Amino acid sequence: MYSLGLPTSSAPTLQPPNMPSAPALAAGTGSNLTVTWTFPAIDNAHGAATGFNLRSSPTGMAAWMTVWGAISPFNLSGMAGGAAIDVQIQSLNTAGASAWSAISTLTTATTAFIPNTPSASLALGTGSTLIVTWVAPAVDSTHSAATAYNVQFSPSGAGTWTTVSGVITPYNLSGLAAGAAIDVRVQSSNATGVSAWSAISTLTTGIIAYAPNAPGAAALAHGSGSDLAVTWTAPTIDGTHNAATAFNLRWSPSGAATWTTVSGVTSPCELTGLAAGAAIDVQLQGSNVTGTSGWSATTTLTTATAGSYAPNAPAIASVAAPPDGTATKLAIIWAASVVDNTHNAATGYNLRSSPTGAGTWTIVSGVTSPYTLTGLAGATAIDIEVQATNAAVSPGAWSGITTGTTWGATVAPATWVAAAAQVHNTSVAPNGGVQMTAVAAPTAITGTSFAWSTSGTTVPTTGLIAATLNGQTNGWGQYFNAPATAGTFYLWMLTEGTSTSATGALVTSAITVS
Repeated sequence: MYSLGLPTSSAPTLQPPNMPSAPALAAGTGSNLTVTWTFPAIDNAHGAATGFNLRSSPTGMAAWMTVWGAISPFNLSGMAGGAAIDVQIQSLNTAGASAWSAISTLTTATTAFIPNTPSASLALGTGSTLIVTWVAPAVDSTHSAATAYNVQFSPSGAGTWTTVSGVITPYNLSGLAAGAAIDVRVQSSNATGVSAWSAISTLTTGIIAYAPNAPGAAALAHGSGSDLAVTWTAPTIDGTHNAATAFNLRWSPSGAATWTTVSGVTSPCELTGLAAGAAIDVQLQGSNVTGTSGWSATTTLTTATAGSYAPNAPAIASVAAPPDGTATKLAIIWAASVVDNTHNAATGYNLRSSPTGAGTWTIVSGVTSPYTLTGLAGATAIDIEVQATNAAVSPGAWSGITTGTTWGATVAPATWVAAAAQVHNTSVAPNGGVQMTAVAAPTAITGTSFAWSTSGTTVPTTGLIAATLNGQTNGWGQYFNAPATAGTFYLWMLTEGTSTSATGALVTSAITVS
């Protein structure tokens, strides 16, 4: 038996890889560095690299920060701007790691960036003040440091922002309304630009009781006789002053400071019992449940002298829509102002009108009674006041309000009209009947009628003669007789609404019935 000897072999042992060459560095975004390298060579004593580690340090400091398992190219971020950075690469496989490569060095970019966005927080301060605080936002490779800050605030949800620029933390946001929810946001800035606004922080200001501000100086005008009419506006409300709920007034002969105080007054206030032809100082003070304000600045006016008194307010006798067929007029009649010891005679009158209750007055000056107010809307209630004037510095007081309503329809004669002379109890001459047109302006018309009356001013409510449609556009008519007795009469043409009351009226001139 022979033994056949065969040669034996085994797999080569894996060797650690060669050391890589020094990496290549390039500036990346912001202050980042882009690091690239190549796989090291394989030889009889070094196996292939299967992975790499990377480390960096400020140049010469050897304060290394290592990234394990890096892949080329690798973005080295978070670097300081304008700093020299050392970088090395190490290769490895399952057999071990190589030595670190030679160092490559590059200085990062120094490009300026806008800052990051700060975050804001709020706390209540004194009264209705809010304290806004924030911390400086972080600096990173794409955001530089903030050098200033802006604050915006708005009533919560309104988005009506008020901006305060160049502030520092903490910042006291004052002058806010008490008990109001306030939105606040903060923005950082530097020489390059501004950040986005921070998220909104919201807090409701405190409700603290304060005395009111002092009112502004009163406005003075001559009233009746030697009276003074005092008017003023409510003082402003701010972070340390609440609203005034009442007012006090004091007056003194000018310069004497011998004050007479009247409490709980409202504007306008008529200051009575003053001497004629005397200079009077007046001051005002606001108050609320917390306390009182200081007195206002002094206002001075000399009262009227005897013989130059303003007239009394006139009395309005009537305000009514005239029976002229229109829906745009009101006729106003008033009596002359009464003359007494403290009111002289009126030499003229002013008239003012307003849609009822609105208080938006339109004034017509230098009118006489009776006066017809034109250009009004149909079916509209109008408030009327009249004021008397004379040579006194100020006019008299306005009269009380009297209200009248314009007609809701227009009325006009049509083809057949009544003659100025009629024979009693016979068909109306010359056509045996009368026609009219009636147009809603704007009240709907449900019927029309004719009526004989001995008055040309008072709308008749009895003896109505119903009219019917006559086939013409907006036309109505009826056959009927003249009055049963002789005399002077007026023929009325009326429209009616759903309530059967008159909504429009037209009256003829006097008609003689024989």
